[in-house]
Amino acid sequence: MSTPASRKREARPQVIAAATCALTALCTLGAIGAIGAPPTRAASAPTSSTPARTNTVRADSKPVPTGNPFRTGRTLLIAHAGGDALFPENTLLAFERSTALGSEVIDIDVQMTADNVLIALHDRTLDRTTNGTGSVHTMTLPQIQRFDAGYRFSSQKKFPFRGKGLTIPTVEALLKRFPTMLVTLDLKDQRTSLARPVCELVTRLRRIDTVYVGSDSNAQVVEFRRLCPQLRTSGTSAERTLMRAARDAGDTTFKTRQLVSQPRFIGTDGRPRVTAESLAFSHALNIAVLTWIVDNPDDMRALIKLGVDGIYTRRPDVLAKVLAESR
Repeated sequence: MSTPASRKREARPQVIAAATCALTALCTLGAIGAIGAPPTRAASAPTSSTPARTNTVRADSKPVPTGNPFRTGRTLLIAHAGGDALFPENTLLAFERSTALGSEVIDIDVQMTADNVLIALHDRTLDRTTNGTGSVHTMTLPQIQRFDAGYRFSSQKKFPFRGKGLTIPTVEALLKRFPTMLVTLDLKDQRTSLARPVCELVTRLRRIDTVYVGSDSNAQVVEFRRLCPQLRTSGTSAERTLMRAARDAGDTTFKTRQLVSQPRFIGTDGRPRVTAESLAFSHALNIAVLTWIVDNPDDMRALIKLGVDGIYTRRPDVLAKVLAESR
């Protein structure tokens, strides 16, 4: 006669198998990567031939030698696009000022120009953030940098950054300006052709250990892993589905190549997506949980108390104060 505990153990592989069967098409395309197998060298803790790295982002940090630079033993302040509630998003000025406020991760949205230059821009077009118009995919970098990147930013019905000489920066310029900081590259341009220039840039600047690449495109993630397997990327939709199934089943043998997770704190159904249980499961897999996007101080406090690894916020000034209170 089976006990409830034994029935739960028996159910786990059935849950995972069901999820796997439902995702056969993606598996066939290689989107699953190393799910169900040991992680690749880039996604696992360093081997004996590579000493474990200890992240020391700030002097008052409590570093932990996890092999995952986004897990520091405390909550990182991540200014979303440089703190876009305070400054013109994705500009050098925004990143410099948010870093001065305490931001510890440079969060860059990425598009690519007609002359194959990676730029810091959220939208495909210039219209929302500059005094220009049109798709950046059909313009060269010199054409794009003629426009005012601070033109549309408003505060209290004023435009404090117009005419201040702000331009759309290149990703390379930002990586060079902040050579030792952690970086998340959020690929808004989802063409698979971005994989090679991003891989080459990060490799050339020797930033493999400090850069994470996020993408909502399964094809783009698969291409990154083919060209640049040592670079940390987000999971595919198939991987995320399998990981949720493993978490719900309590499968502690689950393996994944994903070392960063970016969940919203509260889902569209109004229920928390980050809980003590989900956090414990992610940390058991050495996944850094960076919560997306939180501006409410009470929510910040709740997440810090839970022990999330980082919080994306449009208000780095507010999160800096909350973090100071918690230390």
